[in-house]
Amino acid sequence: MPDRRFRDSATVRAGALTGDLRSRIVGLAESLHGPSWCAILLEDGGAVLSGEDARIEAPVLAWRPWDETSRLRFDAGAVGTYVLLSASALGNTIGHLPEARDLRDVADHALTVPLTASTERRFALRTAFAGIRRELEEDAVAAHVVVEAYLRVILIALLRAAPSYSEGPQGASPSHRAFTRFSTLVERHFRDRWSVSLYAQTLGLTRDRLGDMCRRVRGLGPKDIIDRRVMIESRLLLETSGRSVNEIASALGFGSAAQFNRFFVRHAGQPPGAYRVAFLRGIEKGVSDPARPFDWP
Repeated sequence: MPDRRFRDSATVRAGALTGDLRSRIVGLAESLHGPSWCAILLEDGGAVLSGEDARIEAPVLAWRPWDETSRLRFDAGAVGTYVLLSASALGNTIGHLPEARDLRDVADHALTVPLTASTERRFALRTAFAGIRRELEEDAVAAHVVVEAYLRVILIALLRAAPSYSEGPQGASPSHRAFTRFSTLVERHFRDRWSVSLYAQTLGLTRDRLGDMCRRVRGLGPKDIIDRRVMIESRLLLETSGRSVNEIASALGFGSAAQFNRFFVRHAGQPPGAYRVAFLRGIEKGVSDPARPFDWP
């Protein structure tokens, strides 16, 4: 039977530009609910995004944060493809890759990557964008798996071409550089339920030094930062997956569903099952605020 995941929940949309004689505006009709992002593969012509003075000129891969007020105007004769994706689609695409932190950092920036006239990268991107459109149109079984794989190709192309954001600004203090190393470790091991002492030992720091550094850079202790990452992942899984609370507890490294429940209640004020029900009702009313994986650290 068809895979309704993207069509019904409207987490990914795509469109093509085929050299029409008129300009085309992508705006409110295509926008998704809540924070989202737009990937553009422009092969010929140009485009202008509302709020930007500079034009987007082909051949180019462009990535922009998007909201319901965004307007993208393609010139007459433009050729290419665009994809809009929601926070949940982006979170599912990034998943649990070791590069997750770097991909999230890249995703939260406006990027423009010029493409040469004929390269293997351009061919791979063309295949990815076309594949996303095909999967969305055919709505076949497990379409979301294929779409996320193609989206991952696009994100990795951006990561390879983008400047490094994960090291912080040039000239960052030793504390900021050490905090970046800590947050990268948290990204890799928060599901393993590492203790603060183990993070400190791995970083070659004392527990007190790690605590001082975290409070100086983020105003939070290391345990609070770790718990915040676990809560973001908990919310994402409750909001966007069909996993049971038991399965989510296991995926996040908790010894039992009861332990996960106590953790979630302590931070959210309600059990995870109740949170999921309230979130889904809020989605129907258009008032739920989805978790954003890159609101961390």
